[in-house]
Amino acid sequence: MPESDVILPPLSSKVVKNLILSSKLLPSLSSLVQSGMKNKPLFISNLGKNGFRLFSTGKPVSVKAGEILNFFISFPYYDGFFTELSSGSFETGYGKFFIELEQLEVIELSSIKGVSEGNFYVKFVTPALLSSKVLLPPSLKEKYKNVNPGYSLIPSVGLVVSYAYRVYRALYGNTSNMELDSKSFRLGVLSNSLSRVIGYKLKPLTVVIGNDNKGRLRTSRGFVGWMEFDIPYKKLKKAISKYLIIASYLGIGKSRGIGLGEVVVKIKS
Repeated sequence: MPESDVILPPLSSKVVKNLILSSKLLPSLSSLVQSGMKNKPLFISNLGKNGFRLFSTGKPVSVKAGEILNFFISFPYYDGFFTELSSGSFETGYGKFFIELEQLEVIELSSIKGVSEGNFYVKFVTPALLSSKVLLPPSLKEKYKNVNPGYSLIPSVGLVVSYAYRVYRALYGNTSNMELDSKSFRLGVLSNSLSRVIGYKLKPLTVVIGNDNKGRLRTSRGFVGWMEFDIPYKKLKKAISKYLIIASYLGIGKSRGIGLGEVVVKIKS
């Protein structure tokens, strides 16, 4: 809750990121926040108000003093993290905010069993940045490393699943290896080949990231909306459901550490 009227940064998640990097909230996450690790297991949501995330698509975003906002942070468990959570008023580079912990959730990976019935409904809450290059065969990765196709605005089932798998694997360690690329590729191909799209409503959306070191506006173009699909092959569906459940906490795609790629996942009968 802001204690005075404030203009938020283009991505309001940067308020939360500022709190972490200034050691006012979960300071032990600072190294992960600043890490250049691929697919790092960290999600910092944008601030939310009345069910919507606050980010700029071109115009400044402001909030009034006393307005109730919400956010969440997802990260791998570490001993003593709960001692780094506190309520109170905190100064940030964007104004003074009162913060209070509302909910704490700890999930054991081994408790996620997956499901083999129902359709997957995936809602993309904030723009998802998915590159179709993740579906390249690993043998061609080096050949086309300098080709930049941008981000896909009409994602395939395989593209979504491949990204969900990568963030799932990140919880177990480094994801920069040929084994992961091979499994991610095969999973993407299988998901595209053995899936049935039930419905979708997607739209492209350009989001303002901030300014570069020369003061020029930085933007990224992704998509928001929803898609519903089924995987008739039950063994594959059960595995995919685990990856998507993790994605509902850690997001999908690039720039998840600043709140992009937030998803809500439901199983519909």
